Amino acid sequence: MNVNNAPQVIETKYSFEFKEKQIEAINSIVNGKDTFIVLPTGYGKTKIYSHLPEIYGLLNNMMGTILVISPLQSLMLDQVAKMSAIGIDATIVGECQPDKSVADHILKGDFGIVFSSPEAALTPGMWRKCFTSGVFCDNLKAVVIDEAHCITEWGGEFRQEYSRLGELRSICPDDVTFVALTATATKSIRTQILKKLDMIEKEVTTVYQLPDRQNIMYTVKKSRNNFIELQWLLDDIVKNKFNAKKTVVYCRNIATCANLYEHFSMNINQCDNITERLVAMYHRSTAKLNKDHVLEEFPKNNSKLRLVFATVAFGMGVDIPDIDYVVDWGAPRGLEQFAQGVWTQEEMVAKVSP
Repeated sequence: MNVNNAPQVIETKYSFEFKEKQIEAINSIVNGKDTFIVLPTGYGKTKIYSHLPEIYGLLNNMMGTILVISPLQSLMLDQVAKMSAIGIDATIVGECQPDKSVADHILKGDFGIVFSSPEAALTPGMWRKCFTSGVFCDNLKAVVIDEAHCITEWGGEFRQEYSRLGELRSICPDDVTFVALTATATKSIRTQILKKLDMIEKEVTTVYQLPDRQNIMYTVKKSRNNFIELQWLLDDIVKNKFNAKKTVVYCRNIATCANLYEHFSMNINQCDNITERLVAMYHRSTAKLNKDHVLEEFPKNNSKLRLVFATVAFGMGVDIPDIDYVVDWGAPRGLEQFAQGVWTQEEMVAKVSP
């Protein structure tokens, strides 16, 4: 079987069709070329690597394995759940993996895709060993850096391991392909990411599509970040309750997120029963029960949850097809961060208060 026929087998098995840029990226990866992928949020970047183990199996008569570096536990857990639901063997390593026996299964090659944080991948110990040795390592075909813009955004003092991801080349087989995936990257950021990953620019395949969204409308409004600026949103919740517009408010930090959540909860007499709440909060320190509720309930078309105050921890890879508003509360650090915040879905109207 050749590289052109393999994706067709996958399409038939899973009842979907790859998009043009997905095919272009897959062809580059399986041909052993480091690949830099810039595709709009909602295009389906995860599809590019989620079926790679099977594609390698079709081409080489032996299933390949893939290591995916991802920034957020919630994102990794969500992707593992979705892949497992359709029969793809995937797992996660790191502090959010309570089952330590998973390491032995990875060593034996029982998982085609392993998700890891940069910290777990680069810190010597059980988790790094489990995918740098054994069957998983022998069959390792690609290292995928998902949300690769985090390399430049977070690779300083915040999460230093992001600036060290190029070190993975020294602990992986020499023929492993490196793949960078992101929805937002200027030429300057692309150059920085390539350098950090030790990618040779003239040898890298770049797959991209301009993120022009005809269905997104931007409203810019001068604001002093007073709660009164969101009165229109509070009025909608009070008046329409479970029929209010579905909205995400992105905050710059956890403190702002918590303050807004408290203000709204007090003014709508928020229900104590989590399943009946109209408003929720999502950030790095949110309790797992509340995180799980948001991730499960908010994407539903008939969701009772109508408003989420969140940091960037909520948004990467989250699938909410019927979102109405995205409010960016506070000035973003840059245009890339702004775009990452509001392009959470393919069909979205953005109402922004900087």
